[in-house]
Formats: sequence, structure tokens, C-alpha cells
Amino acid sequence: MLDVIRSNAQSWGVKIAFGIIILVFVFWGVGGLTGGPSTVILTVNGEPITIQEFQRKYEQLEQQVRAQYPDIDAAGLKAMQLKQQLIQNLVLENILIQEAKRVGATVTPVELRKVVESFPAFQNAEGKFDPEAYLRMLKAQRNTPGTFEAELRNNMLINKLRTDVTAGAFVPEAEVRDLFRYEGERRILEYVLYPVGDFTSKVAVDDAQIKDYYDANQTAFTVPPQADVEYLLIGAEALAASQVIGDDAVADFYQKNAAQFATPEVAHARHILVRVDEKASAEDQAKAKAKIEAVAARLKAGEDFAAVAKDVSEDPGSAVQGGDLGWFQHGQMVPEFDKAAFALKTGEVSAPVKTQFGWHLILLEERKAAGQKPLDEVKDQIRLRLAQDEAAGKVQEALEQVQLAVIGGKTLKEAGEPLKLEPKSTGLVDTTALSDMTGIKPENLPALLSAKPGTVLDTPFVTKTGYVVAKVNESKPQSVKPLEAVKDDIKARLQQDKARTLAFEAATAARKGFTADLPADLQAKAQKTDPVSRQGRLGALGVSPDLAKAAFAAKPNEWLPVAYTLDGGAVIARVAEVVTPSDEDWKVAAPQITEAVLNAKREQMFRGFLSLLRNGAKIEMKNESILAD
Repeated sequence: MLDVIRSNAQSWGVKIAFGIIILVFVFWGVGGLTGGPSTVILTVNGEPITIQEFQRKYEQLEQQVRAQYPDIDAAGLKAMQLKQQLIQNLVLENILIQEAKRVGATVTPVELRKVVESFPAFQNAEGKFDPEAYLRMLKAQRNTPGTFEAELRNNMLINKLRTDVTAGAFVPEAEVRDLFRYEGERRILEYVLYPVGDFTSKVAVDDAQIKDYYDANQTAFTVPPQADVEYLLIGAEALAASQVIGDDAVADFYQKNAAQFATPEVAHARHILVRVDEKASAEDQAKAKAKIEAVAARLKAGEDFAAVAKDVSEDPGSAVQGGDLGWFQHGQMVPEFDKAAFALKTGEVSAPVKTQFGWHLILLEERKAAGQKPLDEVKDQIRLRLAQDEAAGKVQEALEQVQLAVIGGKTLKEAGEPLKLEPKSTGLVDTTALSDMTGIKPENLPALLSAKPGTVLDTPFVTKTGYVVAKVNESKPQSVKPLEAVKDDIKARLQQDKARTLAFEAATAARKGFTADLPADLQAKAQKTDPVSRQGRLGALGVSPDLAKAAFAAKPNEWLPVAYTLDGGAVIARVAEVVTPSDEDWKVAAPQITEAVLNAKREQMFRGFLSLLRNGAKIEMKNESILAD
């Protein structure tokens, strides 16, 4: 087929046909979740969920999963059953939105606008909302303001409903304090370690055992499919280099958008904090104020602010830096702090300032007045923005030009030269790296992996930033590493496993050798851990949830009845000391842990409410084929 097209590449018939193909790529995509006319997947209380909505949100969900698990492959995604999860989420979302509307919850345009303008991604360098950045970001995500704002409004409605439903949540202080004591308790263990290294020389591993392990664990030695791909990326960012933006256009943009390049007044300050909760007793409030006044006296006596901050400040983030907060602008600090800091002269220390966090002393290091970035400083930034905006409207034309050149027999380098596009090469990499480097979706990679070396694929691939035209230089199917390549690793693993078993047997025999007190020959080998938590993190010993569980159930000073295996060997152990959190610890942690427990209660209340709505809803599946893999 490709040879036939190439032989007639200059005919108008081919060009028209090719234009139709390109349009199909634009409106239908290639190999991804795409749809045709509006098709209802299911209804929730009679209201439809369409395939378009499902597809859009599936792509968002997949992107989130890939961001969290960069190494996940297609099999891993399938195992997560994302489609089924998304259907459940869409059902619950629609039920909640219907209920929010039923009870009269609304989101005003002003509320919506404030939230949109609060997103950092939609703000310029000065932290102000930038309409162009807003549109550019949505376009890059293949979204529209209408769709984005509708989804945001729905989320805000759900949050309002959640707030109303959980408004009555309450947690008694005694309950929170009991939880704090339970979670905060630590235990120091005394133990005798039987290191795995002491037993390694006592074990032997023969070739038959290595072969048996290799045969039984083939998946551990699997090499995923690989390919070396040369590709051209065709998108607004890539095409920007070929756009000619004159100095006049840059200057004109600068003048018309001067507000984007305004620089706010900023301050560079240090502070010293003495913490006290807003709800603390009058006695505690007075103690905190007296403490900050004593610190102020030290500064007036000539002590260095940074040194005193390191010594006494209770802000863990800045204390180690001598109280340095860096540069900040109006509105980035709480109002009381903001007002005091910007009222100071350079080098001046404030009087004690009270905020929701406690008492502060503030040293103003430097302040810069509001101003305007000069054109010379931002001209390259403006030129790039204008070039990308110009290029965004030429992506389709560029794709057609490259495809026609390739069909005409030109190399990717030759096809990209008129557009100043330089092909890139992945080298021989696995499918995860291949997808990351090219932007091609994992589900579309089989088309690359199955192509013969030297093949330029007829079909461009849709990516987040444009299109990819690819040529396969080399490909390798999935394989298994030969035994000889992994023999030494297997031998070491088996030796470790056998040595660990011997260590456990030795520890078990030692534990059976006494009833109460540790024998004299073992006392010299006994060591102690740092305080350990219920999660089983034992410092240098590694992690052992089983040992931790036993230790927190045991009485102090009684040796645990059995030995425990660790990565580094085996141990016998006893609880040498129980460490409980102090009243001072409780005072510091109380606000945070109370809020965490309260949020958990709210979540529990809301889940119960949601369960009632779900049980009373009428859900009708209209198109189960969407769930097929």
C-alpha cells in the first residue's frame, strides 16, 4: 500500500485522500480511547454518562497512575482495573451532584472564578491570574474552559455537600489523647543478633539447585520487549523554532500586557517563633509571651538574630537556617506577619507579633519596591510564547507536510528539515522508556514493536503535545535472560536464604537454652535498639512487623519466647524499656492529631451518607463493551 502511494505521491487524488486520512487522525485519534457520536454508557437515576465523558476522565486517571507509578506497563494497568474503578467513581460523582442540586447547593460565578484564579498553573510569574496561560494550559491538556469549569463546579458542589453532611462531627479530647498515647508509644528492645554472615560459609549451593530456582522463577528474569525508534515530534512547542517573530511583535505584546511583567513589592526576612495555640489557656499564652519578650531582650543586648533563631525558634523549617524565610510578597504570609514585616526598615527588628501560630520577632533583611521587568529581560520569553501560539495553528499543516514527504520516500531528517524539526532516537530501550521518551501511549506500542526494522509507520501517533511520526530501527521481542547470565545472582540469593535459615535455627536453640535470665556468654553480645514504633522499623536491624507486634504485646524485661528472622539474620529479644509520650508532647501534637481524627470521623460520616444514596439510586448499564480490554 505504501509503495503504491509513494509512486503516486504527487497526484492531486493522493493529496486529497491523504487530507481525509489526516482529518480522521485529528477527530478520531490513533489507537486511544476515542469515540464517535454521543453514546450513553450508563444512566444514574435517569441521567446519562456518555462515552466522551468516560474517555476524557479515563485519560486523566491513566495519566495520574503513570505519574505515580512511572514503571507500570500495560499488564499492570490492566490488573488495576482502571475502567471499572472509573465507572464506580462516575456513578458516585453523579449521585452526589444530583443530591447537591436537590438540597439547593449552588456555586456562584464569583466563587468559581476565585477558585480558577487560585491555580498556580494559571498564574504568571508574579502570581496573578493570566487568561492566556489558562487557555494555553487547557489546550495542552486537550481540554476546554467549558469542560474544565463544569467539572470544577461539580467538585465544588460535592465539597459543599460534604461540608454540610459532616458539620456535626465531634471528637472527645479523651478519645484523641488515648489514640495519641497508643500511636506514640515506643519500645526499646534488647536483643542478641545472629548475623547471616556468620553462617554463609556453612552452606553450599550446587548447580542443580540453581537450575531448579531458575526454572521456577522465570518471570524474575524476563527482559521486556525493546525497540530502537527514530521519531519526529510535531507539536506547537517543537514547531516554535520555525516561527519568525519580529522585534516589533515582541514589543507590542510587552506594551499590551504590561501587567504580566509587573514585579510586586517583596521582602526578605528572618523570624523567631515561640509557638502557642490560639485555644491555649491564659497561663500558656502568658508563658509564650514572656518567652518571646526574653528573646527580644537578648537581641537588644546585641546577640546575633540568626544565632538566637537557631537556638530558640520553634519553627522547624526556618530555625536551622537562622530563621531565614527567603523572599516573599504581600499575601504570602498571614496578615499580622505581613503587615509587621513590610512596615519595618531594613535591618530593623519588630516588636513581638502575635499570629495564629504564636509569637514572632521579625528581622527585615532587605526589601524591593514594586516595579516592571524591562523588555530586554523578558523578550525571549515573549518571543517563545508568541512562536508557540503561532505554531499551535500550524500543527495539522505540518503533520500533513511531513507525512507527504515520508510517503514520497524522504527520510525523517529530510522530512523535518523545512520545519526545523530534528528527529530524535530512543536507542534500544524497553517499552516503559519508549513510551516516556516518545509520548506514545503504551497501548499503541505494539504497532511499533511488530514493525520490521527500517519501517516508517504510515500512521502518526497522538501524544499529549502533538503527533509522532516514527521509524523502527531495531526491535526485540520479550525474552528471558539465559541461566549463565544470572547464575551468580541466584547462587548468592540461595546462599543468603540458607544462611538465614541456619541463623534462625541457632537463635531458636539459644532461646530454648534459658528460661528467665540471658546466659553469661550471650550477655556480652546483647545490644539495644533505639525506640521503635508499632510499624516494625527497627533501625539497623531492618523491618520486622512480627517482632514489633510481639514486642508491643509483651511485658517489659521478659524475653520473647521465640526467635525472629530478619533480612540480616535472626534475633532473640526482650522489651528493655517502654517510652510513653509526655504531656508536653501532647500539647504540641494535640491540634494536628485532633484535626486528623476529626477528618477521619467526617470521612466515616460521609461514606455512610454516600452508601445510603448509592443504595437508593437506579443504575442502568447501557454499554458494557466499554469495559472490555
